[in-house]
Amino acid sequence: FCTGPAGAADANTRPGPATTRDEATAQELKPRQVKHRCSTRPDGPHQLHPDGPHPSALSALADRFPLAGELDALLRDTERAAVEVIGAARPAVGPTRSTHRSRLHVSCATMPYLRDHCFFRQRPDWPDLVDRWPVVPATTIVQHLLDAAERAEPGRVAVGVREMRFTQWVPAATPMEVELTLQDAGPDLRTAAFGEYARGIVELTDSHDPPPAPWPVDPTGERVPELTAAALYEQRWMFHGPAFQGLTELTAVGERHVRGVITVPTASGALLDNVGQLLGYWIMASYRDRTVVFPVGLRRLRRYGPPPPPGTQVQCHIRVTALTATLLEADVQLRCGATVWAEVHGWQDRRFDSHPATRPVERFVERNTLSTVQPGGWLLLHERWPDLASRDLVMRNHLGSAERARHEQQPPRGRRAWLLGRIAVKDAVRRWLWERGEGPVYPAEIEVRNDPSGRPRVVGLHGRELPALEVSLAHRHEAAVALVRPARAGGPGVGIDLEEVTERPAPTAPVALDPAERDLLAACRAAHGGSEALWFTRFWAAKEAAAKAEGTGLRGRPGDFTVVRADPDELADPDALLVTVAGPGAARTHHLRCTEIANPADLPARRYVVAWTTDDATDHHAESDDRGAATK
Repeated sequence: FCTGPAGAADANTRPGPATTRDEATAQELKPRQVKHRCSTRPDGPHQLHPDGPHPSALSALADRFPLAGELDALLRDTERAAVEVIGAARPAVGPTRSTHRSRLHVSCATMPYLRDHCFFRQRPDWPDLVDRWPVVPATTIVQHLLDAAERAEPGRVAVGVREMRFTQWVPAATPMEVELTLQDAGPDLRTAAFGEYARGIVELTDSHDPPPAPWPVDPTGERVPELTAAALYEQRWMFHGPAFQGLTELTAVGERHVRGVITVPTASGALLDNVGQLLGYWIMASYRDRTVVFPVGLRRLRRYGPPPPPGTQVQCHIRVTALTATLLEADVQLRCGATVWAEVHGWQDRRFDSHPATRPVERFVERNTLSTVQPGGWLLLHERWPDLASRDLVMRNHLGSAERARHEQQPPRGRRAWLLGRIAVKDAVRRWLWERGEGPVYPAEIEVRNDPSGRPRVVGLHGRELPALEVSLAHRHEAAVALVRPARAGGPGVGIDLEEVTERPAPTAPVALDPAERDLLAACRAAHGGSEALWFTRFWAAKEAAAKAEGTGLRGRPGDFTVVRADPDELADPDALLVTVAGPGAARTHHLRCTEIANPADLPARRYVVAWTTDDATDHHAESDDRGAATK
């Protein structure tokens, strides 16, 4: 869980269809509607009043249709932006709006605490900081804007912010300058921008307001957390390093709230960052899916005193006010002793796609894989992160700098499958190493390249030595497969293919299969049943896998690769196939196995055939005992 700004722009925060549990929760926790009214004052431009009533037809539907509430909020945000643009273009009436600009140098050298706010773990001596991806937290952005406002107006107190939106990550691996802009927006209000990454309104007054009363606690609706605060960090439920590890007690968790103790860390903005961590714990303890969350906005933050110094214990009470498939919203109260120090209303987190099966990789990527080993030794991967923002996080967790650059060079429609194939190959190589006693291996330590013919190969990076290995991969839709074996001089290559079982145009079989293959296909159907589409897919996948083992691919040469019957008993084993390869000299033969798999229930209903080469006839027969465990 992270307290950095969301990786996708606001357009990516719109809720999609909720899961069954999310739908039930959305009915219980109605999304709070953001109601604005705009007024024109004679002494200045249009002002935004967040609390003023301005009902609309969409807001009236929000109780029954959460999407209507989100659309209403989006339209109001658009209205506000239009008002600001139009207001900025009008001649000012009265005093000219003043603007204060300053520059902030963002880097891990000037902000060393950001090394403890890296999204992705790498080997301890890893030289490429970009692969760790240090990012400025959203709460640190807020703190810099508050500090800038107080520097711009000495003697005044920045007591909080309104309508903060975090629209882009602020990466810190490569040093850069960010412009902080403050502009007069009326009495005690300054519009504030942190470059192009975040914007909102800072509130300035002469002194802090009296604090409100502490929120009451009903212990009957709470339970003791299953984890301790220390375990959140030790077991990597949170990625944060020491400078941001401020949760020192998980006090209680309820159906719609969570309480804990934060010991104020030293890093800028780390106190509020720990609020986000505590909220992250609540969703992790309450739900199985979509438990990765990042802040995208704060409706209002109000401080009732100076920031507590590092080492101070702060009581944190969070109330969850809204939950949809993509958005988590909460109110927060922070107390120092019996006195309320700050309140947050409308803390908004973007929920990212996650799945229980991916959690081990999110926490300990150097010891776990997203792919699973299948009978026959090949690996199968299903995509569990369908939206672009979640896919970006998975991509960065598995690819090094050079591979990320190649990922960006792929056509947009092909990036998804390209990424699946690379992850599957890295997983296959890492599991092969672990089976032979190797310790932790991070995905970025293995780079997947292509030789001039397009055949994939793997190399180790930054001191990681790999033996000579041959790899093969294939991908279709939401699935990918990979196979790895030691390279053998003069020996058969390795090949694997994945094809969807689907009805094909009538001319396909006569063009792709010769008469003898069509006769063999008919005999296989008669002996074992199954549709013509299934058997054609088996034959075609076997030919593709054999072509990959040759290092050529079919490339319009299906006639050079022929599925044959080894002997009269070959029909006794429907999963065993032989493919002969025509060429100079004696024909070569590849022994293959094939199996049918299906997507999990939570993915689109598809069936596939996987075909892969075995080392030789001995391995071919030895593997026959494994076929019963394959997904049929």
